[in-house]
Amino acid sequence: MKKIGLISAKRISPGCVEAVYVNRQAAGAQVAEAFFIANEAVEVVAASESHSTADSGTLTIDIVKEASGAAAGASTTSVLAATFDGKGTKDTPQRKAGSGTLASKQLAKGDRLSFKPSAVGGELTGVIITVELKYI
Repeated sequence: MKKIGLISAKRISPGCVEAVYVNRQAAGAQVAEAFFIANEAVEVVAASESHSTADSGTLTIDIVKEASGAAAGASTTSVLAATFDGKGTKDTPQRKAGSGTLASKQLAKGDRLSFKPSAVGGELTGVIITVELKYI
């Protein structure tokens, strides 16, 4: 049975919200997983990621936007300016700005955000992602 990640959202300032995703998937079993549904139109400002065990292979971690009804990870629309490096130094946060393409980083009510690794991540574990969003 798949372990569901811990997900939370909180208001961080007027007009802004923060969505937090804690991945509980096992090493070698990393797959796309939806973690946020927009309750109204929002825009991705930035995102941060860290992991407790780095992957030794080539692995990137993306956050993609998906419309209602789409399977997690089916989208190729990244909300980030660049992907996170799954080989990056463990326990060291990486920060990425929202996409430079306005349409890519804006979510309509009902759109979702999904964690999307480029591969299963042989050693990757302990992924934590924080996404800063502003209401538009």
